[in-house]
Amino acid sequence: MVNLKDKLTFLIAAKVEHEDRLRNIRYTLSYLRHHFDADIIISEQDTSSKLHDMCKAFHCRHIYQETDEFFNRQRGVNMAAREATTPVIAHYDADILLRPEQIIGATEAIISGQVQMVYPYDGKFYDVPEKFFDVINETKKLTNVNLDECQLMTADSVGGVVMFDREHYWKCGGANEAFKGVGYEDNEINHRFNILDTKIMRTQWPLYHMTHHRGDTSYNHNPHINFNRDYCVEISKMNKLELQEHINTWNWHK
Repeated sequence: MVNLKDKLTFLIAAKVEHEDRLRNIRYTLSYLRHHFDADIIISEQDTSSKLHDMCKAFHCRHIYQETDEFFNRQRGVNMAAREATTPVIAHYDADILLRPEQIIGATEAIISGQVQMVYPYDGKFYDVPEKFFDVINETKKLTNVNLDECQLMTADSVGGVVMFDREHYWKCGGANEAFKGVGYEDNEINHRFNILDTKIMRTQWPLYHMTHHRGDTSYNHNPHINFNRDYCVEISKMNKLELQEHINTWNWHK
């Protein structure tokens, strides 16, 4: 186990709309706790909490917002980020696994001042079928996953996990809570932080995504996806001054 207690906080926004989500969060937390001594904050939005006991079992801080509104992932990660005290924070989806070296290298690159934002993988985003879940959970290793049997979702992903210098994160506006549900919010962060001259890097090795049922917390079931897409395009076309003025209208980062 690597001690990152004073360096890194994992921020996981979640809504459990299916048993697959509950299973994947359990496996993710077990994997992270095996490899790292680090803070983990779970930010849950739902009509009733389904993660309280799990957070207690895995020694995670639990933020619960009782709501029947459509899942706002960006609000969830911001709520968690406000509770974080470490110099590095990670937007971390609830069903993502990486080699420990990826997280360690990204954390050190930010703390050293080399960069302010890191995608701790090479852009390849693999969807891992359930047949590999048990061996991952038992061994806490990814070496038994045959990538030839996994679906390559994209080769240049900007989702799943992204890590930030915490002070720079808020300087650039944090996560954009105007986005509704899931879809294009990761692209917007990439555009926005690039426009604001953020020092960004990638690490080596791919990202492993544990497959799951796709319900209303998935991008392909989001009724607001067209709004998200258009808003992302609008952000991407702004120059630095326009973007800074736009960020100044947001209230969640102040």
